Amino acid sequence: MSKICRLYVFAILLFVTAISPVHSHNLNLDLTPDQAEKWAGIAATVLHTTTGKNLDYSPESLQIVDEYVLNLKKNGANPQGINKTLIALGCYVGQVMVQNLGSRWDNPTPTEMKLGFDATGIRAKNGAFSQPIGKVFKLLRNGEEDSVVAFYISAKYLVQKMGTNN
Repeated sequence: MSKICRLYVFAILLFVTAISPVHSHNLNLDLTPDQAEKWAGIAATVLHTTTGKNLDYSPESLQIVDEYVLNLKKNGANPQGINKTLIALGCYVGQVMVQNLGSRWDNPTPTEMKLGFDATGIRAKNGAFSQPIGKVFKLLRNGEEDSVVAFYISAKYLVQKMGTNN
C-alpha cells in the first residue's frame, strides 16, 4: 500500500470513529478528558495498521509520531484535511505523558483559558498544564522545531525539577 493511500486510510478510519467532536479556536472539536485515552488508542492501532510501527506508549515511541507527522508535512498535508488524525496523534502524545509522568487529562482552568489554553490537555502532578494536541499541530506547521520528543523531554524535566516524578 502506498504512503499516500495509508495516510488516507488513517484519516478515514479516524473520521468515521464515533467520538464526539476540543472547543478550540484552531481545532473545532469537542474533546473531553475522558475521551482522550480512546483517541490515543485509535491512533496507536491505526498507525500500526498503516505503517507496521508499534506505538507502545513508551517515550521512545514518540519518535514514530515525530517521523509520521514530519512525513505528512513533507507530503504537503493540510491540517484542516487531517484534523482528526492530528488530534488522535496529540492524544497519543498526551497518553504517553499520562502513563510515564503521572499526568492526567484535564481541561484548562479559567485563568489558563485567559492565557490561551482553550482545549483539553495534560495536567502534570505539579499542576502545570500543557496541550500535546496543539503541539502535534505545531509540529505539522513548523517542523522539527516543535518535536513531540522534545516536548516530552521538557515536560519530564519540569516534573523532575519540581520533585514530583514517579
